[in-house]
Amino acid sequence: MLSQAFQQRNTVERRALKDLCTMRVGGEANVITMHERDDLQIIHEDNFKMLGKGANLLIGDGPFDEYIVKLGEDFAQLQIETLPGQKARVCVGAAFDLATLIGKCVKAGLAGPEGLAGVPATVGGALYMNAGTRTCWMFDWVSRVEVLLPSEQKPRWLMRDEVPAVYRSCGLPPGTIFLQCEMELASGDPETLRQQASQLKQAKAASQPLAARSAGCIFKNPSKTLAAGKVVDDLGLKDTGIGAARVSEIHGNFIVNDGEASVADICALIQRIRKTAWQEREVVLDLEVQTWHCPAELHQHPKDIA
Repeated sequence: MLSQAFQQRNTVERRALKDLCTMRVGGEANVITMHERDDLQIIHEDNFKMLGKGANLLIGDGPFDEYIVKLGEDFAQLQIETLPGQKARVCVGAAFDLATLIGKCVKAGLAGPEGLAGVPATVGGALYMNAGTRTCWMFDWVSRVEVLLPSEQKPRWLMRDEVPAVYRSCGLPPGTIFLQCEMELASGDPETLRQQASQLKQAKAASQPLAARSAGCIFKNPSKTLAAGKVVDDLGLKDTGIGAARVSEIHGNFIVNDGEASVADICALIQRIRKTAWQEREVVLDLEVQTWHCPAELHQHPKDIA
């Protein structure tokens, strides 16, 4: 139970999680917006889940015993420090919007993050998932991160080589809270960087259903040479659906909520795709999206799908 003093320092609300995620499904939960850094340890000792922009996430109907925690404005700072050799150090909080960060770096003529243009995330979410595009991943540009690890009492900084980040994962234990990161970026021409970011966003808009209700890419690519979307396309599953959940006709690795899709609809469609890919191609499609209160079978080997 959160103390009255804690609730006075921070914001605690009962919210429908479907309003806080891009797939627009999910039950109700107690949502904490953290304003006080010193209160992190209180939620760290309790049952909680961290929430950024709600992309790359599939949320079940609950009930939710956990607190859902969002970092407030005190965790959304941005500082840019000029360094020798036409470089700059960028320190940015986990609650800062990734698209806004990219825009600030482009305007300042700092190269690198423009390669992540079009990724919907907070900085913390992008760090946790090691979010990326066809050109780069989040941790390509990070020199160190401040985290609160689940086994520790206080936040600390980790250097980049201490973070075992891989494709779509930071590699740190579940329950890790990202607080901020530093990046050391080289100078670039602002107009060139702007054009590169614009081209990436345009390519995404042309090949992905960005305006639809979705969680982004559902599956990880099975390998560097085999894209999950191509697997789904080759299986003839584009534009198929269950209830109001449908595989996008634009991109096979997107499941869209056509209106009032239930979590059960979406999960059943995911399992249909995974089962078909295994039975017909012996390809394992593992989830890229995070899941909360969804069937554990979503993460089992597809040969075990009934």
